[in-house]
Amino acid sequence: MIPPPRARLIWPGVLRGSNQERETLMSRRGFKRNLKPLEILTEDQIQDMHRAVLNVLWDTGVRIENDWALKFLKEHGCRVDKDNMRVRFPAELVDECIRRAPGSYDVKAPDPANDLLVGGETLYYSHSSGMQTIDLDSFEPRQPTRAEYIDCVRVLDALPYLDHLGCYPYFGYEGILSTMAIPEGVALHMKYSTKHQAGCCSNDCEIFTIQMAQAVGHEFTGTIGSSPPLTWGSEAVTAAKRLVEAGLPLSTVDGCMMGGTGPATIPGSVVVSSVEQMAMVVIVQLLQPGHRMMVGHFSLPLNMNTGSPAFGQIGASLNNLIFNQLWRHYQIPIGNGSPGYVSAKMIDYQAGYEKGIAGLASALSGVNSMLLHFGVSSELTAHPVQAVLDDDIAGMIGRFVAGEIISEETIATELIKDVGPIPGHYLGKAHTRQWWQKEQFVPQSADRLTYPEWLQKGKKQALDYARERVEAILAEPAETYLSPDQEADVEKILQEAGTYYRKREE
Repeated sequence: MIPPPRARLIWPGVLRGSNQERETLMSRRGFKRNLKPLEILTEDQIQDMHRAVLNVLWDTGVRIENDWALKFLKEHGCRVDKDNMRVRFPAELVDECIRRAPGSYDVKAPDPANDLLVGGETLYYSHSSGMQTIDLDSFEPRQPTRAEYIDCVRVLDALPYLDHLGCYPYFGYEGILSTMAIPEGVALHMKYSTKHQAGCCSNDCEIFTIQMAQAVGHEFTGTIGSSPPLTWGSEAVTAAKRLVEAGLPLSTVDGCMMGGTGPATIPGSVVVSSVEQMAMVVIVQLLQPGHRMMVGHFSLPLNMNTGSPAFGQIGASLNNLIFNQLWRHYQIPIGNGSPGYVSAKMIDYQAGYEKGIAGLASALSGVNSMLLHFGVSSELTAHPVQAVLDDDIAGMIGRFVAGEIISEETIATELIKDVGPIPGHYLGKAHTRQWWQKEQFVPQSADRLTYPEWLQKGKKQALDYARERVEAILAEPAETYLSPDQEADVEKILQEAGTYYRKREE
């Protein structure tokens, strides 16, 4: 059986309360989900999924390519085949580690107003990424400059519904070693943003990003990825150990391709992903009980015609739905990565519906943080203009999951009786002035003109408005948020990292 929940969640369907409560539930950062999460599995089916996870963890096990972890797990009761790096996890140990993991936790941002409470019923947004930027006229990719990278961070920092920065917007920029892409990006995030950030861990880069965080007094979430099927590489395990020892929150990311590195069936692929995730939950919670962690799910169907990931397909949303329902029972915070990546090649209708449907499905099924903003095509391209458009999607979804307050004030019986039938109307009423902006979500980059106004004002589209909004953000003077001494400390660490990686390439 799944371990009993820490607390019972009660869902009234709608809220009863006051205007002040509405302002609280709609306050930033994040949206409070006040709708019962969408569930498609019965309790018996959840137990079937859980038993499958436990069976695979014990009968098949997980390949852990790290000598320290093999020894550590053996000492804690796992059955370890050192020659094949295979670890089998007893069900009792798994259940105990589930109970140790926190159901919610705080993370700090450079600006306390941007601090986050991860878990529970709060929905946060972050951004996806692209290897390159694009030309907005031709949509052809190219490597960004350092200045464009900085501009990107400034736009992401300015967006009201983007709650924290992801690992990287672009995979580096012109003129730097590929191995320095993550440390250089983390440094620019620290300098130009006041939001909490995630930092990927690869090629030992966490050695330097942890040092930078300590030097400037920042907290970041370290992100590691499994190697499907059923494997954790040595670098990921080492990075997790370093992050736990440094006291920094951890996000684990799976990534099986349905029909490739996982079963073609959605429940089967969720089992593979959950087994990988659970193995790292055990390692982390044995190393430091109660350590802050979120399980990040990023599973896609495989395009059987091309062999490439099928970004933007509805199957990925169904996969998220089942994964989220299972892990809500474990009461460990959940992230979804797939909503931020689409198959569309341009900033167009296809990109909009792929992101909108995927984002809404994840939000309704109980995700705590999702990647949504910025990505244009798969993991290859991205652009700040796309992020501005995505911020409207984020706000619309957030408004939906925030739900409705049912109170004397919102039912408005006395107002309705006062206005009566025609020729009565509500336009001039104080109640309308008080409530319309709270009830309506107004997108910032959508065309909301009447048709005659649209013709008169140049037939602008959403893409035009988004470009203007990016230009307006970047027209403001660039602010930096590190002191001269902090910048010097970060630069020194970056130089040490550069020396480290150049020696490794010799």
